[in-house]
Amino acid sequence: MATILAINNLTKKFGRLTAVNQLSLTIESGQIYGILGPNGSGKTTTLGMILDVVAPASGDYHWFENTPNEEARKKIGSILESPGFYPYLTAVQNLRITAHIKQCGTDRINEALKQVNLFDRKDDKFKTYSLGMKQRLSIAAALLSNPPVLILDEPTNGLDPEGIAEVRELITQVAQQGKTIIMASHLLDEVQKVCTHFCVLRKGIKIHEGLVKDTLEEINKVEISADFDQEQLYNILYDFEGSEDVSTNGSGLLVTLKPGFNSREINQHCFTNGVTLKRLSTQTNTLEKEFLKILKEHD
Repeated sequence: MATILAINNLTKKFGRLTAVNQLSLTIESGQIYGILGPNGSGKTTTLGMILDVVAPASGDYHWFENTPNEEARKKIGSILESPGFYPYLTAVQNLRITAHIKQCGTDRINEALKQVNLFDRKDDKFKTYSLGMKQRLSIAAALLSNPPVLILDEPTNGLDPEGIAEVRELITQVAQQGKTIIMASHLLDEVQKVCTHFCVLRKGIKIHEGLVKDTLEEINKVEISADFDQEQLYNILYDFEGSEDVSTNGSGLLVTLKPGFNSREINQHCFTNGVTLKRLSTQTNTLEKEFLKILKEHD
């Protein structure tokens, strides 16, 4: 898999404040990479540096395996701030201005509007758009040159739930076209539902990096209930070779499984012993749980 971006010990200081401290990352083709952290953690500063908007104090980065930055920049679509569109112009008119500024031509305007599901509203003035539609038009502007990489800074910030869902679905659709997406966000749910990989920044320092799917894998606890004598059910579960611990959990029981065992096997064990389970629920991890755990480990 080709390396899209390699960041090596990137550092940025504003006076006494170190906004980003020796950050190193490698982002590969096809990834949806989330840079996660609370406000003030250095996310936007990082994006600014890799887009040549902010000059680093030290360290370096390389796009597309050492492609010169000026050439690489043409392959990147980005949204760093609120969209600067003219309210009394239509979507098409605004995108023509954007295309002129980017020097990328106007031939892809209709296609970009279709990509973001705004083609039917292309002749409506920007001021009539909802917040979600305005953000989608921003993404259309970033897609005008059909770049292989898209950089988004807090893409759902300030949106209502409907707008968040619209933008989230759009990001997923764009990624399915084979594009690499780098996204900064402080919203755990957004990163969990959209990203394939993520890192956590805290006060400019990377404190964690990994795959989202690894973080969200099932944990080894199963909640069980049945129309069966509770004490007998406890003994049946306790006798299961994969049970590490069994405890009461409200009206049911909570089984902690040994590594290598799963809920399907415990369901079969109960059925073999004459018990039809009424409820079998595997507890799952969430990015929120992992995020809080990571922060606690670095207090």
